[in-house]
Amino acid sequence: MKNIFAIRVPFVLTLLLAGTVLAGGLFTDRYPSARFGAMGGSGVAVSNDVWAPFYNPAGLSRLNAWQVGSAYGRLFSANFISNIFGAAALPLPARYGAVGVGVEYFGVDYDGQSISGEYTARLSHGFYLLKDIHSSLAVGYSLNIYHWALGNSPRFGNLGSATTVGVDVGLLANVYGRTSVGVMLTNINTPQMGALTPVDLPQRIVAGIAYEPYEGVVTSLDLNRQIGSDVTQMWAGGEFSPTSFLKIRLGATRNPNRFTAGFGIHYRYFQLDYALITHSELGTSHMLNIIVWKTQ
Repeated sequence: MKNIFAIRVPFVLTLLLAGTVLAGGLFTDRYPSARFGAMGGSGVAVSNDVWAPFYNPAGLSRLNAWQVGSAYGRLFSANFISNIFGAAALPLPARYGAVGVGVEYFGVDYDGQSISGEYTARLSHGFYLLKDIHSSLAVGYSLNIYHWALGNSPRFGNLGSATTVGVDVGLLANVYGRTSVGVMLTNINTPQMGALTPVDLPQRIVAGIAYEPYEGVVTSLDLNRQIGSDVTQMWAGGEFSPTSFLKIRLGATRNPNRFTAGFGIHYRYFQLDYALITHSELGTSHMLNIIVWKTQ
């Protein structure tokens, strides 16, 4: 009896904690870039690298070299949660922009067994609609394949899985090279997950602005709102470069209230980024990513 109690109590606690993490909904509020994570999550108007499809696929238009990236998130310092990303992006001939692919795994495990696993694969394309020496306007889109797999229940066996497809679109404008404005809409086709009791995947609209007064300094502000909700999240942050190879970042969010910080190290064709994200109730999260690229 004691052995059963010792097994079930940690299992139930894991489910409760996992439920708290998943309460925001399936396939939502998880991002790979430690750079933007340290800047309060604000990236819709700044995206310009391999992680652009996760923030604003129009940012792929700014890519001038192929890149490969890998990222890991330790959410709320919980060892039963895994969040892993991978991505690659390749610029096309000038007028065709750039394409990117990305994958994500978010899983909750207990005692070596998977309780829930969310898998996402995305194909993205971003390109300029117009560009001159003073301004530019770019558009981008992503095709996302979502797959949700539940674990095994001692009573009911395999709990099954489901797959669906979502579409994201984004716009990115730049004026005089210093000010950028971005907009991102997720799951515009209103995808649902499941057969008997369909779950609507979250639809979000994110709008943001970024200002770069001079090279090496960037400030950004995003407003993020889930469609159908009356709560608007505010994400803001900044980045400055004390040296050519080091970047320092700070940020904050509202709804929920969090503080963020981190740094980036750039050496030749290699970049390492780290972010620390606080949370008043769930604990501290850590993000780490690596990007490797080669100029054309």
